[in-house]
Amino acid sequence: MNKATFTNVLKNGINHSTPSVGKFSTETLKAYDEADTLKYMFTTLVFHPENKTVEYFLKIFSFVRVKLKNRYFSEIPLKKIRIYPYKEILRLLAVKFLSLTAADTIWEWTELSFDKWVSNKLDKEVKIVHCYEHAALFTFKKAKDFGCFKILEQVSQHHTHYKHIVENQFKLYPSLRSKYIEKISFKSIKKRNERKNKEYELADLIICNSTFTMKTLIDAGINKSKIIKIPLAYPETNQQSKKNTLPGRFTFTCVGSISLTKGTHILINVWRKHFSDFTNIKLILAGTVSLPREYLSNLPPNIEFRGFVNKDQLDDIYGESDLLVFPTLGDGFGMVITEAMAKGIPVLTTNNSAGYDLIEDGKDGFIIEAGSEDALAKKMLWILKNKPILPKMSELVIQKARKYQWLDYRKLLIEEVETRYLEFMSKIKSLDNY
Repeated sequence: MNKATFTNVLKNGINHSTPSVGKFSTETLKAYDEADTLKYMFTTLVFHPENKTVEYFLKIFSFVRVKLKNRYFSEIPLKKIRIYPYKEILRLLAVKFLSLTAADTIWEWTELSFDKWVSNKLDKEVKIVHCYEHAALFTFKKAKDFGCFKILEQVSQHHTHYKHIVENQFKLYPSLRSKYIEKISFKSIKKRNERKNKEYELADLIICNSTFTMKTLIDAGINKSKIIKIPLAYPETNQQSKKNTLPGRFTFTCVGSISLTKGTHILINVWRKHFSDFTNIKLILAGTVSLPREYLSNLPPNIEFRGFVNKDQLDDIYGESDLLVFPTLGDGFGMVITEAMAKGIPVLTTNNSAGYDLIEDGKDGFIIEAGSEDALAKKMLWILKNKPILPKMSELVIQKARKYQWLDYRKLLIEEVETRYLEFMSKIKSLDNY
């Protein structure tokens, strides 16, 4: 099936649904729209510039515009967008005003309601549904009845691997326990994982973004023939971002949630033990906090906690950085890796991320064993002693980023979906002829 035939068969035939719109889901939508295969995009809350009602509202209440800046979305035509905003607004209010555990409960309610709503919008003209983990089950059940091809985007590690990580970290660091982490890791997890297991069973194709994610699914017993890997792409390159670094000083930066899964507690422990007395180095921590607050109390003076940052602030932070440290214990990909590399910043990360898909260890970055304080400390100390190698690494990561941009990702996605859909239709035809 060539591209023209694929487009004809699937013209306006794909429904894409995700409760939130991130960079990778946006690029997926653009890929389907460019191929003239997108019927509808379903999401909770976005603001399109062609929506005059929304623009009028935001003009009157201008203070809201800044708060909802990340909800602006103009990549596809307004006529193809369907939104389910009301419960998402409640979720946003819960995040702002309620506890983390209460916000988590409302998040789950919002996701399940969204999935039910999307499933009720499905009709027999749709050939493919593309959904995201934990918000796909109702849609997949309805799609199966209609004979649709079902794509599941698996953005994180398999839940059995995550559970193992959490249990191990609680043994090593008992002070990590909190009501929120207990709830999302154990108390609320059984039904959520049962739901995910059913999504895996119903999916005809599971898209992972890293070798690590694929491995956790295969290790959990999921049929590897339905799993493919499509790595996320690099942002546009910008080698000028390091203009704010200072001679004689060195800045490590850690970007992402300050959380157990990201391994931030390990980095903080390493810093306290090995780096707190250095006057010519510093560590920048940027992200929202879900670790117990004591982890951020009485930080050494050479740690700067910046909290949640917007894009402009993040660009400034990257401009100060000599190296990104991303000590994650389990990330389906880790977009901060590609963000930093596209700006010419070498990355130190773990084997439980897209590290092996993006980095050649020791040549254009560094990969260590996830969860090892000793490995992290040794590598950071080694980097400080061997700083002259970093400029060459910076050149190499820029070159690598330029070779795989978002246009390349979109082309690869369409090629993979086309191939798998053709196989799916061939099997159906064979069964009909049997």
